[in-house]
Amino acid sequence: MQFVRPRLIRDFAPPPTQVAPDLWTIERRLRMPGGPTLPTRSTVVRLPAGGLLVVSPPPVDAGGLEALDALGAVEDVLVPNSFHYLNAADFVARYPGATLRLAPGLHDRIAGLPGEELTASAPAAWGGAVEHQILGPVRGISEVAVFHRPSATLMLMDLAFNMATFESAFERIAWRLSGVPASFGPSRTARTFLLNDRRMAADFLERVLAWPFQRVLVAHGEALEDRASEVFRHAFAPFLADANAPQAGGGAQA
Repeated sequence: MQFVRPRLIRDFAPPPTQVAPDLWTIERRLRMPGGPTLPTRSTVVRLPAGGLLVVSPPPVDAGGLEALDALGAVEDVLVPNSFHYLNAADFVARYPGATLRLAPGLHDRIAGLPGEELTASAPAAWGGAVEHQILGPVRGISEVAVFHRPSATLMLMDLAFNMATFESAFERIAWRLSGVPASFGPSRTARTFLLNDRRMAADFLERVLAWPFQRVLVAHGEALEDRASEVFRHAFAPFLADANAPQAGGGAQA
């Protein structure tokens, strides 16, 4: 499966923004074919032992990583789904002491990609502060949801978008036509690939909802800060197990 490669917007490289204690985001922008801008977000977690975990590594050639270095030593890097690997090799080359972990199935899709595939068990280095759940692989595509327990923050990649603010009407229309929802929720790509296996998706979503998260950071779009768990459940209601449970008196819900 081939996907278009976006072009980095090099003059946008702000320093990490602190979201909560021991939690930062790194914002970058990509130019997609045809012109629309795609905001991207990496997340940085300070692990209990003091080192940093970077979830979805940002591009190295945008610069601005000296501010990341000032936070501490990058010791762990996670490529959390099947599409966010483009910066991985360059990023770990800049941080050769870091362990690179990959979403399941990436080695099969991308030949020569360094790193080790993440399993269902959280790495010991995450020290209980960071937990994860894996969706897939479904037709070779997977996603890892990450939960930072101290800040009650859920991190998602392409499972959900929350692109509500645009620089122009052109961009808003372009992304809507591309299947990006008008509010927090799964995109057309997520519905087509990641959520295609309904039984697997429902099991994954229920495990995510078991976390007591109060904030959702998505890779593309605005953070979800208000009623996060409730909004998440509503957005993914068609894919949850209870949505297909038989109703009293027979039949099934639509």
